[in-house]
Amino acid sequence: MRIRRLLVAMLAGTVAAVGAPVSAQADDQDPPEVPATPGAWIAGVGGFVYDEPGTVGHQIRFGVLGWVDRDGTGHGVFRFRHALPDGSVVGEGHAEVTCVSVVGDTALVTAVVPKGGSPMVNHVFVIKIIEGGPGRADQIETLQAGGDPTRPAKRYCIDTAPYNLSRYPVRPGGYAFGT
Repeated sequence: MRIRRLLVAMLAGTVAAVGAPVSAQADDQDPPEVPATPGAWIAGVGGFVYDEPGTVGHQIRFGVLGWVDRDGTGHGVFRFRHALPDGSVVGEGHAEVTCVSVVGDTALVTAVVPKGGSPMVNHVFVIKIIEGGPGRADQIETLQAGGDPTRPAKRYCIDTAPYNLSRYPVRPGGYAFGT
């Protein structure tokens, strides 16, 4: 439960505050690395609305075009936008895709905000997309961390499963991915 509260606090503090992102605590363990899938790709734009305490009604939009070359290096761009329920934007920018992993109906993407990409330098976005299938919306789980300009960001893929995060339907939009 402690890690759940930490993740929610990081999410609320990091995205809502344009400027001073929250860093992970030094005693937190690094999440296990998931290898990139050579030849994997993902493309799409999607939105969802949070219903977590402190972020109820916040509108999130992610756009991604990413791929992994045959050497296992991730490439691409990840765009993000965070608006309050009244529509006012509290954060937006871009990040560099550093990892894409695709297994079956699930894609993992990691993207790191570069200097100049937003006030949140070294901020890491981790998204997990589960394909919805015919007539059903894709599902998304998100995790964010880092934001310390003096500490390198995690650049590998991370599976959100160990964190028991909320899963949201992607509406509007969707993502396509494969290998």
